[in-house]
Amino acid sequence: EKRFNLGTFKPDKKTMWYNFSRPANKRYADDPLKPQRGPYVWHVKDELTPQQKKIVQARFEAPSFLADPLNSAHMNRTFEMWFSPGGRTGAGAHNDGYCESVVSLQLTGDKNWRKMLLPEMTFFDSFDEFDGGVYEAGRWKPDLGFLNRVEGALVWPPGYLHETSTVPPADGSCGAAITLQFAFPQPVQFLRAFLPRLSLSSEVGQCVAMVWSSYVSMSVPGIKPSPKAAKMKEQLETVLSKVDTDKDEKISVSEVIAWFKGSSAGVSRESRDYPPDQRDLFIQFKAEDTVAYHDMDDDMTVSRQELWDSLVQWNVVRVRIKEGLKLVNVADRVGLEAFERSLDYLRRSPATLPKGPKGLRPELQEIFSLGKG
Repeated sequence: EKRFNLGTFKPDKKTMWYNFSRPANKRYADDPLKPQRGPYVWHVKDELTPQQKKIVQARFEAPSFLADPLNSAHMNRTFEMWFSPGGRTGAGAHNDGYCESVVSLQLTGDKNWRKMLLPEMTFFDSFDEFDGGVYEAGRWKPDLGFLNRVEGALVWPPGYLHETSTVPPADGSCGAAITLQFAFPQPVQFLRAFLPRLSLSSEVGQCVAMVWSSYVSMSVPGIKPSPKAAKMKEQLETVLSKVDTDKDEKISVSEVIAWFKGSSAGVSRESRDYPPDQRDLFIQFKAEDTVAYHDMDDDMTVSRQELWDSLVQWNVVRVRIKEGLKLVNVADRVGLEAFERSLDYLRRSPATLPKGPKGLRPELQEIFSLGKG
């Protein structure tokens, strides 16, 4: 992709951008379905002056299925526009670093998509998820492929690698699309189901600690990852004592709303980022997502067992990252291999670890070449 400011941009100082095709990376030439030309992306959200952004955002209209005031405002703050002169123009397979779901709205032309859920990984074979990194790692095995036609919308959750390649409009005009994030609802049951692999992502792994942990803890302060079962049981009792106000060992949306509105939850402070007339709606949406994260039987309540299962998984995932990074930071490859092997009983099948430097990320190759210590 080439970031640019719309205006009068000329890539070669002579030709207007919409008449100038940029060849894609040569490593894409091995597959006719990969893009062969690079797109242009106009980052309205973070590369325009405040005055320019205000003018552009005034013209934005949220799609009808996400037209509530919270999502409309969030999308207006996060959108970017993609322009694709010519056919087979697009982005190499990559993952976005967003902690929330993304929507792509096709304005002109049609666009081919291939998508792939992050594969199961260990510390050894996590890979660069920027454009084309999954190709170099030899892990690109798309599980979805389809054509998103003009006026179509596509939604995907965090952790889904995606590749695009346009079909040019018949009149020769430039293909165009808007990409944006929305705030609610979030794919919380997807996040829970795939938390182990998402935590190792070079793009969204940071979301586990920074954003998604609040779903697990229900924003109860003091909940920190631990390898000890006794600590996990203490966490369980703490959450229930704070949120389960009727003491029936089930947590409802209304109980979570009441907890969030309290001063100690932190969510009430978070809601102050929104206009006063939208704060109750924010807390409601946040409570619904929080309950849905734990809810395995779709009754929109959280049982004691469901809460316990979520807490155990989250503690295991967080401790795994913490302990694995300790071994990486001292270049202890043997120790890291043993640590990964110790987790095989939690996997559907044993992990396959690379032999020698081949298959390792360049950063790990460099670290392990230093020797332990």
